[in-house]
Amino acid sequence: MAALFWADQKAEEIVQRKKFRYIDREIPSFERFVVKTSASISGVLHIGRLSDTIRGESVVRALRDAGYDAELIWVAEDMDPLRKIPEGVPRELEEYIGTPVSTTPDPWGCHSSYAEHHIASYFEVMEEFIEVKPEKYSMREEYRHGSFRPFIRKLLENLELVIEIQNRYRDKPLEKGWSPFTPVCKSCGKIITPRVERYEEGKVYYRCEDYAFEKHVARGCGYEGIADPLRDEGKLMWKSEWAAQWARWRVASEGAGKEYVVPGSAWWINAEICERVLGFPMPVPIFYEHLMIDGQKMSASLGNVVYPHEWLRVAPPQLLRFLYNKKLMKTRSFSWKELPKLYDEYDHVARVYYGIESVENEREAEHLRRLYEMSQIGKPQPALPLPFSHAAMVAQLFTGREAIIASLRRSGHYSPELEEELLKRISYAREWVERYAPEMRLSLLEDVGEVKEKLSKEQRRFLHFLYEWLSQGERSGEEIQEKIFSLAREMNLSASKAFGAIYLVTLGTTRGPRAGPFLASLERRWLLTRLKEASE
Repeated sequence: MAALFWADQKAEEIVQRKKFRYIDREIPSFERFVVKTSASISGVLHIGRLSDTIRGESVVRALRDAGYDAELIWVAEDMDPLRKIPEGVPRELEEYIGTPVSTTPDPWGCHSSYAEHHIASYFEVMEEFIEVKPEKYSMREEYRHGSFRPFIRKLLENLELVIEIQNRYRDKPLEKGWSPFTPVCKSCGKIITPRVERYEEGKVYYRCEDYAFEKHVARGCGYEGIADPLRDEGKLMWKSEWAAQWARWRVASEGAGKEYVVPGSAWWINAEICERVLGFPMPVPIFYEHLMIDGQKMSASLGNVVYPHEWLRVAPPQLLRFLYNKKLMKTRSFSWKELPKLYDEYDHVARVYYGIESVENEREAEHLRRLYEMSQIGKPQPALPLPFSHAAMVAQLFTGREAIIASLRRSGHYSPELEEELLKRISYAREWVERYAPEMRLSLLEDVGEVKEKLSKEQRRFLHFLYEWLSQGERSGEEIQEKIFSLAREMNLSASKAFGAIYLVTLGTTRGPRAGPFLASLERRWLLTRLKEASE
């Protein structure tokens, strides 16, 4: 039976492929399948960068689950130029625009370079989101150690073929003397400003000139120099470097954004170069949609960047894995306001996984079970009997471990075996309200006298009957919820006025959390006293 989950499908595609795409050659057998993930250090390392790593790691796990040897590698693209100054970075760094991020100084002075600073902070949390720990590489170190020299040589030896492949997808042919290798300027140390004037007899001739990015200009120094691609410092252009990376690490699969799906993109140009020039089969692509934040692309300049450490304040890493491991090519827009819905969806899939809830379509149930499995790190998390929205309410109305547990017991959300997990969720919810949902803040009304005059006669009667019913014994949250509806119907009182009366006398507002579980969570004596006072 064909695999249902996307990562298992990718694993099957990797191990079952037989031939190269661009040449008539059989793919050799692989003892180990390498899945590559990488990140440019020229921008902000936000949770969008984690999407590539999480999805690549899921494919590695799928390969291992199928019985194959598989490895995850992470590559720092730290030879890329500094393109802009993100928010929070000192403006004096502007003079380094165009310099490799690995030689740009760390403005905070705690690491050897700008790249090292961001990589270190990223790694502090990145590995909390994955189970398979990656082998890590630096492009700067790889170039310095000569790891790419054989591939640079082969690309230059077959330069006409490289140019022919690239020109097929260009409106304007590459200029005569073009080189896939760009040097670091020997005078100013920038990587983006050297304009290659010609490649001749194994040497690159260049002049260092201004280069305009979208918002910044990298200033050239005017130096005219000659570089040897096999000896001097520099890097390959991206539409050759990617192919060389695949051949260097013998990559079987790698992720890329949906913009690379189209013919003529950098993916397919590199794929053809990889096979026809370097003799290595192109990897199986993992194309995916990018994560949007409130409907907009994540961007430091827009101020809508979510950092990994910020995520971990309000949610476990499994929840982000769950978000990314759903369908690959579906547009996803994340909003902090919608976090409770994501928790609810995750909890539903957890209950399906543990057989607490059923799904009519067995294939869908199987897919959801695999999704939950792939969202985990180590042993699968238990299904928690505590909706995030209720956790947010408890976090605000009760302080101290004993008071919180007592509230959970009253509302039916407590399990002694899951006590620590429940308290952790309440801690997440408290942080979420404080940081991202101030409009959800709640507090119990101290004096009901402040709002009694706002109640109609019918609402006071409703509260009286609710008080009498609750006085008869302990009630569960669902029982209270049903009683509110039935009592309102019996009294010809609209549901909005019934619930409004409850929220008004307890919270001093006209809206609030789900009323049944909310009332059940309150200290019983306090609730009965409040309802009695309000209905008099």
